[in-house]
Amino acid sequence: MDPLKTELDERFSDPGASATPWEEVRNAIEEAQLFWISTARRDGRPHVTPLVAVWQNGALYFCTGPGEQKAVNLQSNPNVALTTGCNSWQKGLDVVVEGRADRVTEVAT
Repeated sequence: MDPLKTELDERFSDPGASATPWEEVRNAIEEAQLFWISTARRDGRPHVTPLVAVWQNGALYFCTGPGEQKAVNLQSNPNVALTTGCNSWQKGLDVVVEGRADRVTEVAT
């Protein structure tokens, strides 16, 4: 059972809209080849860059070097959004995963 869920902010949706079922969202995450990561610089400006991420054990994992802008940003503000989807208006599923990035250094993980 996944502790995660999908949410739909009804203030910004059509009256009959509903959240995409979690299983469909998870499948899209598992099959994605590319994500876009959004972080905030120390001065508050956004930073967005593409990266590869992997869904494992109920979490998204990605790698970055200590000198990369995203790593520097995450040191001062661990809040992050990872986005994946398509560039078509009428088809596909766009997914935004918001949360806190925690550094993982365990070799087995």
